[in-house]
Amino acid sequence: MPNKLCCPHRTKFEYLPQQFTDCNVEWGDVISKMSEEFEDGSFKILNMAESLMRSPAPTFVLMNDFYPNSIGEVFNKVEKKEGIRNLHVYTSLGFSAPTYGKHNDDIDVLLIQSIGSTMYDIEGDEYCLAPGDGMFIPAGVYHDPIVIEPRVTLSFAWDK
Repeated sequence: MPNKLCCPHRTKFEYLPQQFTDCNVEWGDVISKMSEEFEDGSFKILNMAESLMRSPAPTFVLMNDFYPNSIGEVFNKVEKKEGIRNLHVYTSLGFSAPTYGKHNDDIDVLLIQSIGSTMYDIEGDEYCLAPGDGMFIPAGVYHDPIVIEPRVTLSFAWDK
């Protein structure tokens, strides 16, 4: 039986420049999502103590199924195009905001840069994602996101 957490049509790392130019979300919708997650208790700040010591700019991981306006429109477009079923919205409010650091995931992910830019070190190669850029990262591939400015990165998966 195939792994439901895998992309059905991609198997290796792919850098996808300007293939998602219609996937821009608006800051107001990101704020609405933050507010909703704060209210329902699913709100998460990466490395809060470390974040506040290093930088006044935290990173928020938005994970519930509330997708207001432009976020919902992007989710529906990518779901139709790629068959994804899950979305996390990574929102960093400034330069050098904390991330998960170098890590690998046990599922395939599709990253789409929506606002701002983010650098990624993918097993020694560097890529800068600008709005409209994407990358497919198969399960097990190490990657290290580096926040270089306020950003919103959409992280899609094929199942929960």
